[in-house]
Amino acid sequence: MAQDFKKLARNVVAGVGGAENVTNLTHCMTRLRFILKDESKADDAKVKNIPGVMGLVKQGGQYQVIIGNNVAAAYKEILPLGVEGSVVQDDAPKEKQKWTPKRVGMTILDAIIGTMTPLIPAIIGGSMVKLLAMLLLMTGVAGETSSTYVLLNTIGDASFFFLPILVAVSASKKFGTNTYLAVAIAGLMVHPAFMDLMAKAAEGQAVTLAMIPITSVKYTYTIIPAIVMAWLLRYIEAGVDRITPVVMKNFLKPMLILLVGAVIAISLVGPMGVWLGNGISAVVHGKLGWLAVAIVGAIWPLLVMTGMHRVFTPTIVTTIAETGSEAMVMPSEIGANMSLGGASLAVAMKTKNRELRQTALAAASSALIAGITEPALYGVAIRLKRPMIASVITGFIAGAVAGLAGLASHSMAAPGLFTSVQFIDKDNPTSILWIAAVMAISVVVSFALTLIIGFEDIPVEDDEADMTNDGSVKLMAPMTGMAKGLHDVADEVFSKGLLGKGMAIDPEDGKVVSPIAGTVTTVFPTKHAIGLTDDNGVEVLIHVGIDTVSLNGEPFTAKVAAGDRVAVGDELLEADLDAIKAAGLSTTTMVVITNSDQFKDIAPVAPGHVSFKEHVMEVFHHDKEADTEPAMA
Repeated sequence: MAQDFKKLARNVVAGVGGAENVTNLTHCMTRLRFILKDESKADDAKVKNIPGVMGLVKQGGQYQVIIGNNVAAAYKEILPLGVEGSVVQDDAPKEKQKWTPKRVGMTILDAIIGTMTPLIPAIIGGSMVKLLAMLLLMTGVAGETSSTYVLLNTIGDASFFFLPILVAVSASKKFGTNTYLAVAIAGLMVHPAFMDLMAKAAEGQAVTLAMIPITSVKYTYTIIPAIVMAWLLRYIEAGVDRITPVVMKNFLKPMLILLVGAVIAISLVGPMGVWLGNGISAVVHGKLGWLAVAIVGAIWPLLVMTGMHRVFTPTIVTTIAETGSEAMVMPSEIGANMSLGGASLAVAMKTKNRELRQTALAAASSALIAGITEPALYGVAIRLKRPMIASVITGFIAGAVAGLAGLASHSMAAPGLFTSVQFIDKDNPTSILWIAAVMAISVVVSFALTLIIGFEDIPVEDDEADMTNDGSVKLMAPMTGMAKGLHDVADEVFSKGLLGKGMAIDPEDGKVVSPIAGTVTTVFPTKHAIGLTDDNGVEVLIHVGIDTVSLNGEPFTAKVAAGDRVAVGDELLEADLDAIKAAGLSTTTMVVITNSDQFKDIAPVAPGHVSFKEHVMEVFHHDKEADTEPAMA
């Protein structure tokens, strides 16, 4: 029988002394939080015995009535009874977090990773089709002018050519901006008419938008301009919304957003990358010699991310046309490309995640054979962070060797195993040995460094395969830290199991990942708690900290939204543990099965240290016998 929330609301209001005794009402994931004028007027016993009320807690000046997962429905029915309330206490003073270099760097990296991860299938698929086209061309099965080769190469190249549009879609979801406006601005960057104007600008023809000069930039294959614009769109939308009259918002607001965003994109954001790239080019094309090759080899992946690598194209073309070869940029690419392939091979060998292994192997073959590095760059190196460090170090070493050996390219093909012939010098037979040496150094060093430095594995598929064995569902640790029983939690709602059985973790850092594969059902506005449901119907509540709803979301950054599909190990939120502690609150995180009564047993691990890769709880179905006893309550 469906619960009558209107009746529940009336009983609760009466139990706390009536609406006139309530100063304010808020709610979190499970509790109605009343601030009462006179707490003595509340009838504790009456409130506890109301059907639908799971418990009562009085702390922090709040009269907390525990409702459980249906708290929002109860809250909604209480407000019309004359109770003044708000979901979160936005009027509470908020302490701004300081922007440190580390925080800035992590925020930028998080934006790139969060944006690029959903695009990995398109990038991997495109690179493999391009590789197929190259193999057909090299074996003579298809000619360079044949429609088969042209079509295959175009199919493979589409996801790279239109990368700004794909990035705009993903980044708009990451930053919560209007997807279609973000796509419209990114679409401008790859529009044929705009690209034609950019080509003319590159030849010296003046291109202006009214009085604003537009610098020649080629945006295809780039990601940073689209990410930056999706981020800026948040502020552009807010600013335009404030200045547009209500009666004209339907047409004036989107027009102004599009105009302002497009102008900023093509006059400022894009050219900034070119200006920075020109500065780098001017420095390295000086008298640095072999050191220039080493430096470019180290930073090449970063240049590719921003699109600044294309700044070198005119110089390369001119140099090859005038001298027949280019001995700075192209040799540096050998180490950069091959190192990404070597790092991906190491990841494929070391990871226990089958999906990541497949991605890494495909990325490695693409980089090593064809010199197509985007899958390795976005799907492995940036995603796992540490392999990028190995690639940068290797790029510098291999670049230095290539520079000292005097290698030079006679073509502009992306350096890979099959395209390495472009570096052969007919007047210097030893160049073949140097090419082989540089390629070997790149693969071996990056492979070894990746194994030595290590990386944080993504425990997805192989662990998911174990999660439904023997009539049970296994949960992984959502945080790294010390596990303990719920009975040790300093909060009666959890310690008495009012919300269900589970466990708690005293975390070592603030990263929270999904312990199951399933769907995000709830992300509370203050982002301190997240509800998940797995494919077997197990409902999981992850509640970071005790009474952290009072912080109004300040220490938390949500990485997902309600309705999102998540895999085991996907990041859910980031918590600033220092800020929570500074507020005088506990960081103990509760992991609770809120529908525990639907299962035969819930068996958490014994108290001790746990990490992301470890199973910490097992949920047994009624139709299967549990093989083990619960380790703790």
